[in-house]
Formats: sequence, structure tokens, C-alpha cells
Amino acid sequence: MENRLLTTILALTALIAVLALAAVGLLRPAQTAVAQPGVSNMPQIVVIGTGEVKVEPDIATVTIGVETKAPTTQEALSQNSTQAQAIIERIRQLGIDAKDIQTTGINIYPVYDEKGQAIIAYTVSNMVTVTIRNLAQAGNLIDQVVEVGANRLYGVSFGLSDPEAIMTQAREAAVANARARAEQMARASGASLGRVLFITENFGASPIPVPMKAETYSAPAARSAPPVQPGQQAYSASVQVTFELR
Repeated sequence: MENRLLTTILALTALIAVLALAAVGLLRPAQTAVAQPGVSNMPQIVVIGTGEVKVEPDIATVTIGVETKAPTTQEALSQNSTQAQAIIERIRQLGIDAKDIQTTGINIYPVYDEKGQAIIAYTVSNMVTVTIRNLAQAGNLIDQVVEVGANRLYGVSFGLSDPEAIMTQAREAAVANARARAEQMARASGASLGRVLFITENFGASPIPVPMKAETYSAPAARSAPPVQPGQQAYSASVQVTFELR
């Protein structure tokens, strides 16, 4: 009886051991699929590529202002409103769409005497930002608004009506640059370049126009439209690419 019981216990122990080994064998493929050693454990090379495209701007933005001073707020505001309306009407006469004309600031502030105690007048300023889509018109527009009362110019900046199309070219150039760098380093190390594993765009600031200092203008004796030169703007992109090394 004791021998039979011992034999039964040994048989059950062996069966449990076989089942445990089989379970471990079944689990191993699932662990391999999750870990993905074919991607994470393979030789890799990580590079950063840059691309730049220079283009001529096709739009200009100018902020035009009028500033008036009078003994009372009502007088200063009335004078300013008249001049500001004349400026807007002249801009529209030049063919600028209403959607490209935007009031960007109206300010009223007191003017004090030399001791800084008593208010002797009030100043009102009105700023209008205009988008010019015909760059050849920029200089003439400035001249025309000065004629009807504008006495402040807060800056001229340039840009593109469709910057995304240029950024697409810059990204393509950045990816090509990354591949060229990776191929050069792979050759130097005696390896060859494989497939792309990861790619990430490094976001940076778009071209930022440097605004001109606010200037005061008055109508000259002999009028002449100021020359406006748009030059070029550079749009750049940067990408980080991980390649397989073979």
C-alpha cells in the first residue's frame, strides 16, 4: 500500500513539472512579441537633419497710426476720429480689402505740466494694421495715408500668404539632409543604412519680423513715396531621424 501511494505521488509530481515547463514555453513567444527586439535591440543611428528654403515675401503688414492732442478728451478724440476715418477711407480707395484692415489700438492718456501735477491736455492715438498683398503698392500706401493725416508708422514686416507650402519644402530638405548625414556616418563605421525606425520634427519659431521703431511723419514739401524693399525670408525645419544600421 505504501509503495503504491509513493508511486502515485511521484507520478503527480512529474506531471506537474511537465505542465509547468509547457506553460513557460507557451509564455515565451508572447514576451518576445512585446519586447520587439528587432527594433529596440538592433544597431541604430540617430541624426538631426536641417533644411532651409529662402523665398521672397508676397505680403507686407504695416501698422499706421494717428496721434492728436487737445485740451479736452472730447476734442482730442473728435480730431483723432476724423483723421483715422480719413486714413481708413484712403486705404480702401487704394483697393485694400476690408478683411485686411484692422484697428489694433485706441489709447487716451493725459499730458501733465512740467511739474507732473496738473493735466494740461489729452492725447489720443489710433492704430490700424494693414495687410498689403501687392508689395509694389506698399510705398505708395504709406505716402497716401500720411497725406490724409497719419503721423505714426509702427513698423513694416513681410511674410507669406501660404507659409505651409514653403515649410513642406523645408521639411523634405531636412529629411534628405538627415539621410545624407546618416549614410556618411554609416560608411565611416563600415556599416550600411537600413530602414527608418523613428522620425520626429523639432519645432522652432517661424521667421520673426523685426519691427521698425515708431516714427513720426509729416508731409514733405516735395512728396515722394518711400522705397520698400521686401528682400528674402528664410524658412527652416529640423527633424530627428533614427535609422537601422546593418
